[in-house]
This record gives sequence, C-alpha cells and structure tokens, in this order.
Amino acid sequence: MDKRSAILIALASITLGLSACAAGSSRVNLRETAWLADSGRLEALSTERYVDRDALLAVVLNSGLATAYESQEALRNDLLAGEFLFKAPLLLGGQAAKAGMSCHSCHVNGTNNPHFLFPAISGKPGTADTTHSFFSKSLGNEIFDPVVIPDLTEGGKISHSLKSGELEAFLSTIIVGEFSGEIASPNVIAPMAVYVRALRLSGGDQAEFKRARSLETDLRDIQATTDQAAHRANVGESEVAALLLSSAQSQVQVIHERLHRSSHRVLRNWLIARSREMGDLRRRLNGNERGMQEDFVALQERLSSPPDFAHASRNSLYCANVLADALE
Repeated sequence: MDKRSAILIALASITLGLSACAAGSSRVNLRETAWLADSGRLEALSTERYVDRDALLAVVLNSGLATAYESQEALRNDLLAGEFLFKAPLLLGGQAAKAGMSCHSCHVNGTNNPHFLFPAISGKPGTADTTHSFFSKSLGNEIFDPVVIPDLTEGGKISHSLKSGELEAFLSTIIVGEFSGEIASPNVIAPMAVYVRALRLSGGDQAEFKRARSLETDLRDIQATTDQAAHRANVGESEVAALLLSSAQSQVQVIHERLHRSSHRVLRNWLIARSREMGDLRRRLNGNERGMQEDFVALQERLSSPPDFAHASRNSLYCANVLADALE
C-alpha cells in the first residue's frame, strides 16, 4: 500500500469513528488540556500521530543500526521499550512528572507538538522556554525566552552516530538538566536512543499518519508496555522494568480520565486495580526484589482479558462528538 492510500484510509476510519459514536456531554478533566492550546485542543485530544511499528522495524532492519543486535526480536524489544519510556512522565521527574508530561508531550513520536502551550512556559503554540526555573532550578535563567520545540527526527547539532554516543548524552542531559529528573542508567537511555534514531531513519514519514484516539488501542498499548516491563524484569533490568510500569500506569490514567460517566464506574475500578498491581510491582522492583515472574504473568493475563469496553468507547471522551460537546 502506498503512503497516500494509507493516509486516505486512516482519514476515512477517523470520519467513520466520529459518526458512529454516541452524542453526549460532560466537563473535561484531562491532564493533557494543561499543555494544549485552545485552538488545537480538539484535534490533539481526538486524533493522534502514530508510528507504524512494523514499518519502523523494517526501516531499521535495512540500516546499519540492525548490526548492533543479535536478533530481530531484540531490536523490536528495544524499539518498543524506547517508545514506551519516551511516554513515561516519571522519567522526567519534578514538575513535569507531577503534571503528567513525558518526552512525548512536547515531541510527539520524536517530532514536535504544534499544539503545545504550557502556561508561563510557552510563547506561541509549539514553543517552550527550556531554561525556565519551573522545570529546572539548575538551568533557570530568569529570562522568558521560549523557542520552537525541535523535531528530534531531523538533522541538527546532535550526532545520531552509534559510535559518538552524542544522542545518549543529549537525552541524559535533557532528563537531568532541563527537567530535574534522576540520572538514568545506560539500560534506560539506550532503547530511547534507538527509538529516536529509528524515527530519524524513517525520514519523518511517520509524522504524516494520523488516526482517531482509540480506547482499544490504548488498552493494547498498556498490555504491550507491561509485556516489555516483564521482559526487562526477567533479564534483571529492574530500573527499566519499573519505569515501563510507570508508563503503563500513566496510560491507565489516560483511559480512566476519559471514562467520565457514572455508568463507567465498574470499568474505572478495573483500571484502578490494574494500576495498583503495577504500582506494587514497581515498588518491589525498586527494592531489588527478584522472582516476580509469576506476578507479572498474573497481571499480563488480567490485562489480556479485560471487561467489555466497547460501549464505553462510544459514549466516553474517546468519542470526538462527546469530547467536542464537553470542550464547549
């Protein structure tokens, strides 16, 4: 399928999704509204730029980056872990984590975010003051000087060469310097760097694909993130596993916020229970506990057999018509 056909199909699926969902209204209480401009809020909340993971893997397999891996599965795992770590607010720490912001909030799929508008941090939409003391006490210069959020997939001052290690150093500096996050180990930084390198190799094509925000897709991503956490725990990478679980918890909160009706209570309670399981596993990982494989398997089984969310996807804030009414 060529790129133009794929885009047309994606647009058609979004249109069909909007017409099929039930109408309704309610007050919006979504974390993302804290950093989205009014002008693009509905678009940003109802659609998303997405990465075709299989296509991205294929691009990397045909590049020199693949030679650093013993198997295709190992490469796929790093790409997935990198993507989900990119979406983990806890990685940034400080005020960003409290707000629920992750790398993905400013750099959607490694690119930029033209709708980003954080109070006192942004000038125009799509800009941010990276030397503001709100996020970083060490870099705060007491000057309001927002800059356009850069697209990390494009060429720039930072080399993406594996040998140079500049990208890894840059990511570490951003986490610790700009956001006051804790120093992350190479096991955390490495898959993130692979993910960003892969996005650059794709030539930015991934940014052209959009789809409707979907409850079903978000549920699958929670399961995929937890699967990656279990894998990292099994190979002794506790820090990475714990951060991935925090990413899954953040994704759970996204769904929980959109299930706004009283009729969604049972589903919200199921989500809360899964998040608590993830939190318990995180605490045990941070305490260097071993032998947690059975507990991960139990969580994975529950995530693979969720209750029926189908009706909720049509009358919740996942439905663009309901969301548009609630934003008015």
